[in-house]
Amino acid sequence: MNKKKKIIGSIVILVIFTIFLITGYILSRPSKDLNSKEVFNDATVVESKDNKDMTIYINGEVKKPGVYKLKSGSRVQDLLNSAGGFNETADKTKLNLAKKLKDEDYIYVDKQNDKNPSASSGSNANSNAASDGKVNINTATKEQLKTVSGIGDVTAQKIIDYREKNGSFNSIEDLKKVGRIGDKSLEKIKDKIEVR
Repeated sequence: MNKKKKIIGSIVILVIFTIFLITGYILSRPSKDLNSKEVFNDATVVESKDNKDMTIYINGEVKKPGVYKLKSGSRVQDLLNSAGGFNETADKTKLNLAKKLKDEDYIYVDKQNDKNPSASSGSNANSNAASDGKVNINTATKEQLKTVSGIGDVTAQKIIDYREKNGSFNSIEDLKKVGRIGDKSLEKIKDKIEVR
């Protein structure tokens, strides 16, 4: 009887040991596959971000105005080349050709001797107006905001008050948080303003 208990005990210990070995092998195997999949997925994400196309609209004094698809990281010069270059009447001094573009940007090329609609009157160049004529709503003064068609005295003051209370705007869409600016108003002014 004693011998029988020893044999049964040995078999039980052997079975338990075998179960532990099999379980350890099974559990260790999927984690290696998972790690290699994660590394592959991370590399794929980085690659897809680098190859992302942007859609940009250029208008004004260019040979072929319109909407263009460009690679991420493209600059105004690349867009201008795609649009056939400047017309003879284009003011070539107002655009920063080295500026990096963002998806959904709007670039307008002025005529020579046209007044910049967002520039304030004064002897200094307007640092709150971008090279493409847009007013930066995070730094513009009340007078500079009023140069944008669709922003009056009261709305300009509300933008400044909101900015002082809540900090800089993160996107143009944030203007809807300011009183007196809804979807229709924003649609009228969004091509004339920017957030930097």
